[in-house]
Amino acid sequence: MLRRRVLSAVVVLLASAGSLLAQTTSTNGQPQTQEVAKATTPARDPVDLKLQEALRERDAIIRNLLERVNELEWRMNGGFTTPARVDERPTLPAASTSRVINSVVSTSTYDNTERQATEALDQALIVRGGLLLPSGTLEVDNTTSYFSASSDHVTVNGFALLPVLVVGDIASERIREDYLLPNFTARLGLPHKLQGDVTIPYGYELIRTVDANNVQTSSSSFGLGDISAGISRQLTSEHGKIPDMLASVRFKSTTGKDPFNLQSSQIALGTGFNSIQGNLTMAKSSDPVVFFGNLSYTANLKGDHTVSANDPNNPAATMVGHFNPGDAVGFQIGSILALNPEVSMTLGWDQRFTRSTTLNGVDIPASYLVEGTLRLGTSYVYAPGKTIDLSFGVGLTPDTPNLQFSVGVPFRMGLWGPKQKKLDVH
Repeated sequence: MLRRRVLSAVVVLLASAGSLLAQTTSTNGQPQTQEVAKATTPARDPVDLKLQEALRERDAIIRNLLERVNELEWRMNGGFTTPARVDERPTLPAASTSRVINSVVSTSTYDNTERQATEALDQALIVRGGLLLPSGTLEVDNTTSYFSASSDHVTVNGFALLPVLVVGDIASERIREDYLLPNFTARLGLPHKLQGDVTIPYGYELIRTVDANNVQTSSSSFGLGDISAGISRQLTSEHGKIPDMLASVRFKSTTGKDPFNLQSSQIALGTGFNSIQGNLTMAKSSDPVVFFGNLSYTANLKGDHTVSANDPNNPAATMVGHFNPGDAVGFQIGSILALNPEVSMTLGWDQRFTRSTTLNGVDIPASYLVEGTLRLGTSYVYAPGKTIDLSFGVGLTPDTPNLQFSVGVPFRMGLWGPKQKKLDVH
């Protein structure tokens, strides 16, 4: 609405200038014997001078109005799109007045549909690390995730006479784990194609165990998880066959309660190890689809923790264990489809391989992990700069949670924008 009003004023201004130009042309086209007699004089027609001055003032006003409209649209959209700038002053000769008016009228019918469809796709890419925010844009994302996992354990209390003959008690346990994990994420677009972000997880975890006698025990925990922060840089922009390419580095701390400093009835919300992760993300568009892929490597840093010494004569004995958690390699592939101007759908596959963890140089059994998740998601832009992001995941390997579901409500605002040019009249 604001853009239409401003552009309507520009059209009226152009029409007035065109009328003045037509009158001047008509007046100058009449035969004047006195003008012929004075053709050799260097003096210029005062009417032409005034007309040129009026055209220069009009050009400066148009340029200033367009810049203001661009800045206002950028602020109204929450700084989502990079604002266009008018870097060159238009030179409008009298013969092109009608073309300029038609161009402005065409611009006044600016199609918001294409911009909104781009917003839906861009939001899905931003959440998945395939696109950066414009410089000066802050996005706050509060995502709540639910994870459900189950596993069956068989334990033997006895001794083996032969590989197929076990003497003792065999017990079966079924474990159910439920996690409700809100994540507060803040992203900030920085100059020079950079973006910084910080993630603060805090949530609730419930573990229920049912033994062979159908006796259920449960334990729960609520608190802060491991805070992480990262920085991303865009390496290339899509052109021709070259895709968008981004690189990022993340550091995860140990702010959450780790499993080494808790009592047996407590649950850990942290890992107890710092880690550094590197990512390389690529995105290629083929309207109306965007394909993306990601490669990641996570280096889990070594750490020393106090653990039980497993001494039968002294059950309370402890020792300092030297842990070397295994590094992880992962990849992600998928596509994003714009269903309509406000909605996009995402289909992706996540895969990660984690090496075994060692304690004092010896591999811990069953610590090698293979995680695979099929993900479906959707993003809905219900207002400029405001989105609802839904994600549904199904674990297809034993080491992956059976069900994953998350709801995110990110919104963004512009902290700084383009500098307003002063009115330039020559």
